Amino acid sequence: MADLISPTAATAAAGIGGIALASLFPGVNIDAVIGSFAGALFLVVFSKELTAWARLGYMVSSWVFGYFVASELATRFDMQSTGLSAFVGGLLCVAISISLLEWVQAGKAPAWLAMLKRGNKP
Repeated sequence: MADLISPTAATAAAGIGGIALASLFPGVNIDAVIGSFAGALFLVVFSKELTAWARLGYMVSSWVFGYFVASELATRFDMQSTGLSAFVGGLLCVAISISLLEWVQAGKAPAWLAMLKRGNKP
């Protein structure tokens, strides 16, 4: 028998509920909440090799990290809205954490780390 609710739909529903809950608190930047949710959801949905619990963990951590990094990116790159910077922060959190965990498990350093060590040299 097929599942009544897919994991992706459940994640989206939880995210919408979280956004609605966050909008009730004064001082919460809703642009950053929505942007970080979208960034976290983007990579988590396309990571088919992860288990459902791992996806949920990445989703929550990326959502929180994306929210907190939004103001930093917005001020550093002179952005008008924090939504885009939160989206980028959410994406980066998932991508970096997955590659670092694979590095710990498999022992092979991520390609982006080699580029950082090398600098601008070809």
